[in-house]
Amino acid sequence: MLSRPTTDQILLDCRAELLGTIDAAITDPAAKVAVQMMENVLRNCAARAAHEIAWMIAENEAMTAYAERVAASGVSTLAVTDALAAFAGGSSAGLHLDDVSQTYNLASQCLSVALEAAIAGGDPALEAAGRAIIDKRLATELEIMGEWTFVGRG
Repeated sequence: MLSRPTTDQILLDCRAELLGTIDAAITDPAAKVAVQMMENVLRNCAARAAHEIAWMIAENEAMTAYAERVAASGVSTLAVTDALAAFAGGSSAGLHLDDVSQTYNLASQCLSVALEAAIAGGDPALEAAGRAIIDKRLATELEIMGEWTFVGRG
């Protein structure tokens, strides 16, 4: 019986069973590779299940704040204004994954058009701020992937 039956814990328990029981009983090299690949997927899914919504919400705030900063600058474009309006009209405060994902997509569009405007407008400070948000997003992606490896691949 699980004392903490969260999605991430269920996935980690499945991973432990896969490694401790199933992998130990397999001798076929191709089947071993398949088990190791499944272990990677379960570990990554556990990390996402535990943090994905919080990560997206935090990134939403950073992306839209950046777009608002660009909108208030001299390099703003109609695309920035439209993206912020779409975010305001289409974002959701709901915490279901579909709601958060939809809001994240709208915030990502805000970041995209705002960074384009900063680059096109020749504002190095705004460009650097936008690129810093992208760097943070990439760091989060690496955290999600963890120790992702291509098992059995040369």
